[in-house]
Parts: sequence; structure tokens; C-alpha cells
Amino acid sequence: MARKRKLDIEKYEKLLQDEQAELQQQLKRLEDQTTGRDRLSAGVATEDFDEPGGDAATETVERSLAMATTKNLREMLDLVNAALEKIKEGTYGVCDVCGKDIPKKRLDALPYATMCLDCRARVALR
Repeated sequence: MARKRKLDIEKYEKLLQDEQAELQQQLKRLEDQTTGRDRLSAGVATEDFDEPGGDAATETVERSLAMATTKNLREMLDLVNAALEKIKEGTYGVCDVCGKDIPKKRLDALPYATMCLDCRARVALR
């Protein structure tokens, strides 16, 4: 009979909730900056530049970077939310692909991991 391992679910749930709050805060801060609601960037958002049209290239690069960062943060938040849902369902720490336990070392490093390293490596090679 296979022995069921014991995870400190409360520890991982706390880590995930902290990560969730941090990601939400970063997203809000980034959205505030890009819409000019942030006190530090509000003046820059309405500032006139010497050249007609301002520094459009810089603005385009900054906007692209902000959009990419926002996308990355949202994807991470989705992973964290999925891991929290797995805790509720009782499937946290189990690989989505092979069904084996995800090693504790991996969960300690990446609490929102949904695959063991072997399966993650196979998916990355596709």
C-alpha cells in the first residue's frame, strides 16, 4: 500500500495568499502608473515635451513594457489562484500531467507549481 505524504498545507496556503496579495498590489500600482493615477507619475503623464508630439518612441517602449509586465503579473496571479483552488479541492501538490506528488523542494521554491520537474521539462521541449 502506497504511503500518502503529508504536506503542510497551511504553510503553502499562507505563502500563496501572500504571493496573491503582492501580485495584486503590483498590478494595481502598475495600472495606476500607466493611467496617470499614481502621484509620482501624474505630472509626467501630462508634461509637454519640446518636440511636437513629445517623445513618442520612449512612450511606446514604456507602454509596451508596462503591457508585458502586466500580462506576466496576471499570468502569475492566475497560477497562484489555481494553486489556491487546488488546495480547496484537495489536489495541491499533485502533478497535473502524471498524477505523482510534486516534490516538497519544488513546492518550496515555486508554491504554485502544477507539474513535477520531469513533466514540466517535457512540456517545455514541445
